[in-house]
Amino acid sequence: MNRRDFIKGSFAATGLLAANRLSMAGGNQVESDAMTMNTLGRTGVKVSKLAYGCAPLGWDSQTQDDVDAILSKAVDLGINYFDTAPNYGKSEERMGNIMPSIRKKIFLVSKTEAHDYDGTWRLLERSMKRMNTDYIDMVHIHNFGHQGRFEDSDFVLSDKGTLGALEEAKQQGVIRFIGASGHVYPSRFHKALDTGKIDVLMNAVNYIVQHIYNFEDKIWSRARMNNLGLVAMKVFGGAVRRNNSRISNENRDMALRYVYSLPGISTAVIGMKSKEELIQNVNAAKKAKSLSQQEMYELSKKGHAQAQTDEWKAIHGKPVL
Repeated sequence: MNRRDFIKGSFAATGLLAANRLSMAGGNQVESDAMTMNTLGRTGVKVSKLAYGCAPLGWDSQTQDDVDAILSKAVDLGINYFDTAPNYGKSEERMGNIMPSIRKKIFLVSKTEAHDYDGTWRLLERSMKRMNTDYIDMVHIHNFGHQGRFEDSDFVLSDKGTLGALEEAKQQGVIRFIGASGHVYPSRFHKALDTGKIDVLMNAVNYIVQHIYNFEDKIWSRARMNNLGLVAMKVFGGAVRRNNSRISNENRDMALRYVYSLPGISTAVIGMKSKEELIQNVNAAKKAKSLSQQEMYELSKKGHAQAQTDEWKAIHGKPVL
């Protein structure tokens, strides 16, 4: 019996939890246009232009009712890409409550922070148990550029490391695709691409960190040649004290337009803690148009100036090369 059969048997024995709180409370008006769907590179999967970053769902300020309501609303608004991780607080457990009712409608993404084969399998099994599912659509090597977490990149990418476990999980149908995410050390990602086994990249990209890390030119240009799916994160610079993004409100629309102007982009992951934020970002994504050449030039100058400030230098850590 392989691991997926074992996991399925475990679910059959214990029973799946029913989604019992699907609040559909109102909120602000939503633009009537349908959500744009893009192909996620060589996976061939169609994913929503806007993806739901589920980290805020794990915060202590959230209740199960909040999470059930916002996930249900997100699906209704056309979002099908949901991104979480084992270390996002209670995010996975809370998502598990509603998962039986939305599982067939969504592309579910999680991550592994383990550097070895056994540790990765433990995290996969725990994530599936928490989220009430017997498979995950994609699992990222979580922040592959992080030297503390993945000190020996050659081992991580070996049969005995993280990638070996993810390959086996893919062969068994426990996961469908393999990704690599990261905020720092762009050049290290060439090693991951060299394996030929990475289907999707998710990196920190916005008009400011373009001038610091520059995943856009250092890695994504090569990834596009191999038809990898490209996913943007930290679009607004990341959260500050769980309330505000680093990029000011008046620049958020331009920040969103920047990532949607990047060649080959499939979706942008944005963390959202409320239905109000959800509706705001859905509307912004629907309206976002690619930047003109002049607009890109002006925004690049603004981003370059901000990148030199103490607030932004190595904002996500080092290395930046």
